[in-house]
Amino acid sequence: MVNPYAINPAEPGASHEARQGSQLPMRLLFTALACCTASIVIRWVIMWLTLEPEYFQTYLNNLWQLGGYWLSALAVDGCSALLLARYYLQRHSLVDVSRPALLVALFVGLYLIAIFVVGLLYNLLWAQLAPSLYENASGLSPTLLMLPLNLVSFMLATLLPLWLSLYLMRRAGQFQSGLTQVSRGEAALAFGLLFIVFYTKLLTLLPTHMISPYGMEWLLGLSNVVGLVYGLVAMIAAYRSLPAQLARLAVGRLLASVLLCMAIWLLVAAVLAFVLLVALYAGSEFLVLGLMVLFGILLLAMLWPLTHLSLRWVYRPLAA
Repeated sequence: MVNPYAINPAEPGASHEARQGSQLPMRLLFTALACCTASIVIRWVIMWLTLEPEYFQTYLNNLWQLGGYWLSALAVDGCSALLLARYYLQRHSLVDVSRPALLVALFVGLYLIAIFVVGLLYNLLWAQLAPSLYENASGLSPTLLMLPLNLVSFMLATLLPLWLSLYLMRRAGQFQSGLTQVSRGEAALAFGLLFIVFYTKLLTLLPTHMISPYGMEWLLGLSNVVGLVYGLVAMIAAYRSLPAQLARLAVGRLLASVLLCMAIWLLVAAVLAFVLLVALYAGSEFLVLGLMVLFGILLLAMLWPLTHLSLRWVYRPLAA
């Protein structure tokens, strides 16, 4: 009897030939970005059609803050799709899937179903928990208090559909096994996306009065835009630091590299923020403005050597 779940063997002699890695992770990345954008638009259309004008206006008044959540959601969904797909292919020694379009379509369908069901349950729980969270926050961000629920929602609405799509196509599709290569462009993109994820998540977890003092909500939006610039610089620096072809994408070491880079970078940022507070206490507005511009340029410039050092110390890339 033929095993219906068996993976088709590779062609003779192909197992020792290094091949270019599949473009499936990149396809799933852009698919996840498109699905996340569609879910945001659909949610706003539903609110526009169902909510009373005064309640809908409340959401419009908080666009700066909501924009940060949207950017974080896009970065998380895209980055997770890229890393999970590449890890899954490497974990099972697979080079490519025979029907990538079918897999992408399956992922889209499962994603939209999951985001609808999980979003409905999430909204019901949020309606029950939100009043008590805002009353007992004690200066903490409600997003920080909702972190466990947000993590479960992310796993069910994003990771589960993607893993299930890969798993079902692995059982039904035809694959080739053998050595694979991953371009430095994909690894650098993953590094930059991870940096943006950590940066935007940190902003959403901070108390509102810290990131938007004196009601300056636009400062939160500006901080998110700056985060995109930081992520772009980190991606370019990683691209210049990595060899042209990697034997594989070591997801764990890449994650540790980004964490080390972010930790050192935040330590420097904390020291500079203390200097800003001292200057602000001195009462010199022009000095504070000049220092903010100078420190912003300094933090941007420091990303280049920190990215290089973190990849060299932790990731230790080897050419394929």
